[in-house]
Amino acid sequence: MDYYQTLGVPENSSPDDIKKAYRKLAAKHHPDKGGDTAQFQNISRAYDVLSDPQKRSQYDNERHGVGQGFDPFVHAASMGQGWQDVSSMFGHGSPFEQFFRGAQRSQRPKNRDLNIRCTVTFKQSYTGCDLEASFKLPSGKQQNMIIKVPPGVQSGQVIRYSGMGDDTLVNFPKGDLNVTIMVEADRNYDRRHNDLVTFLHINIVEAMCGCNKIVETPDGTKIRFNLRSGVLSGSEYVSKGYGFKGIDGSIGDLIIQVFVTVPAVNDPDIKIELESIYAKINNLSK
Repeated sequence: MDYYQTLGVPENSSPDDIKKAYRKLAAKHHPDKGGDTAQFQNISRAYDVLSDPQKRSQYDNERHGVGQGFDPFVHAASMGQGWQDVSSMFGHGSPFEQFFRGAQRSQRPKNRDLNIRCTVTFKQSYTGCDLEASFKLPSGKQQNMIIKVPPGVQSGQVIRYSGMGDDTLVNFPKGDLNVTIMVEADRNYDRRHNDLVTFLHINIVEAMCGCNKIVETPDGTKIRFNLRSGVLSGSEYVSKGYGFKGIDGSIGDLIIQVFVTVPAVNDPDIKIELESIYAKINNLSK
């Protein structure tokens, strides 16, 4: 997937251009407005990468063949929640391959590191969770363990467990276990760095007159806020401190994106009434 093509922007686009393109496409393809869920998820994934300077730099390097490949969302949609079979993820070559590589470094040789992936829901990435893992090591031993997924984990983040990897060669230290966390997309929420984004749909009358609304975070916290009269579709409201937890201990904000639903009116009598009301509103604003 080409994230620039997904958002319809050139590679040299500014952060503001990328944000504008994302808002426009998100409003058009949101599932609650009849849009395609897969397309909406692709748009969200593209924005998550291109709006983050570090992720964008990695992605640009990969597109131009610099460094290793990068796609924090690979396989996220197809795996489903739970653990992926690790039998094909133990690396290549003989068990001694890592020892020869390790001999070139200044560290003691050890058994191979193992890599597994798991998928968590968007809510679990927000709140954190404990996952039970059970799989066979290359030696044939069954390994059972608890993976502690921290609150605020990002898709593609790796949790490393020292000494929980391959133990085939008994005279060498056990390898490590690398757990890559993949986060499922959610139709009601999105993530923007450490900010939590949610979508609120209101009708045209609520937009014109203003209203009180309640939004809910993934952990069930309810937040009441007021929408001013005359709110425009695409407007954003911010509630401080309800976002994701960062690795530095900071907490992001909750960003509420407002979308105004405008119904089609075909009844002639209703059209006349609406035109009359609109004329009165215009007179009041003069």
